[in-house]
Amino acid sequence: MVGVRSRQKLKVEKVWPYVIPFPLEAEKRKLIWGILQSRVGMSILTKLKVDDRTYQQDLIRGTPYSNKSIIEYLKRMVSADMLEEGMEQVKTEKRKVWVKWYKPTRLGRWFILFLKPPREIPSDLAKKTIEELFLVYSSSIVEVCEKYGINLDSFHRILNEQYLKKTSKTSEKKPK
Repeated sequence: MVGVRSRQKLKVEKVWPYVIPFPLEAEKRKLIWGILQSRVGMSILTKLKVDDRTYQQDLIRGTPYSNKSIIEYLKRMVSADMLEEGMEQVKTEKRKVWVKWYKPTRLGRWFILFLKPPREIPSDLAKKTIEELFLVYSSSIVEVCEKYGINLDSFHRILNEQYLKKTSKTSEKKPK
């Protein structure tokens, strides 16, 4: 049995092609897992605008849950650094009123985009998000390599191999 695993070729399975970073703080990770495991939390995440403010009243009107539940989950998302919150004064026909808004942080935006079908994500936003995620992960890889004395060349080689494999398959499919 010894050495059997080393002789087996590493098989890459088809998987969901998204990777989302989680905060290092255990309490924030716990909050995020709780949000993702909740129908209320998931409903709110799918209703949030990706790059703009979403008003609390719109979320309350747009989801079938109680005001109290929605407000509680919004507070959790703010505590988990998924959302920033603010107040804005708006003028109605009769008077000025204060309204509460929420806007995704970079982390929150990643979770919102993770939940959206790819066809609903504009290509420029997808490109920006992929570059952000690659930057986060590549900097983490550099840190790990420095900490454990791993040569970065192996990661360059893997990326190049995968790129060449993908481009060769693409060129094979094109009619000549």
